[in-house]
Order: sequence, then C-alpha cells, then structure tokens
Amino acid sequence: MFRYYLGIAIMCLAFALFAMFLSANPAAVASIYVGIAGAFLAIAFITSGPESRW
Repeated sequence: MFRYYLGIAIMCLAFALFAMFLSANPAAVASIYVGIAGAFLAIAFITSGPESRW
C-alpha cells in the first residue's frame, strides 16, 4: 500500500504544479494540493510496515 499512497501523493504534487500555472488563485489551490500530498505521504508511512517500502 505504500507505493499506492506515495503515487497519490506524487500525483497531488503534479496537480499543485499545474495549478500554479492554470488556476485563477494559484497559491490557494497549490497549497491545498500540497497539504493533501503531505497527508497521503503520512498515511503511507503510518499504515505500511518496513517490508512494503522501497
């Protein structure tokens, strides 16, 4: 599950990058996506054991 949560976190960071260029209010939208990415990264480290990490 670590890989899946890490993948979602990376996609959220990509969305934040796109929001910096394409959004009407880029700072707010990008900070929301970065926060969501941090949450998924925390979930990935908390819920997975050392054997499932890379």
